[in-house]
Amino acid sequence: MDLIGKVKTLEPGTVVELQTTARNSTTDVPEWLEEAGHDLLEIEELDDEWRIYLEVN
Repeated sequence: MDLIGKVKTLEPGTVVELQTTARNSTTDVPEWLEEAGHDLLEIEELDDEWRIYLEVN
């Protein structure tokens, strides 16, 4: 997964759904979003998978 590279190609206002089985993503991704100036919309936990929704700024 290259979330950073993908986000750089997207228009502001685009909403991204990241699906992951890596629990550390629930802390790492929000930290990166804050540093990069993007918005965390929601983190959804489903069994052994997480979905992280973010909006590109």
